[in-house]
Amino acid sequence: MCKHILNVQVAIRAPCCKKWFDCAQCHEELENHPLLKSIEMIFACKKCKKVFRKDITDYDESDEYCPHCDNHYVIKAVTQESKEIVKFENLVKEVQQ
Repeated sequence: MCKHILNVQVAIRAPCCKKWFDCAQCHEELENHPLLKSIEMIFACKKCKKVFRKDITDYDESDEYCPHCDNHYVIKAVTQESKEIVKFENLVKEVQQ
């Protein structure tokens, strides 16, 4: 489970070490080498658990969905920081009422 992106929808296979990570920060924290960049990315959908490839040079809006279960995996990231901001904003609204 990713501690950086709380609503992560896919795992990404790092081309450098062939290991699965939920985000680049997870790779950075767990490995002792830089993340190798590649034009082909390999994803594993968290919903259906199936693996698929995407060519980043030929990527469009329809590629934001898992080809197996149609799970929308390119979504606005929820982080611990963003959750704290929402909590604070809700508290301010509550106090103002």
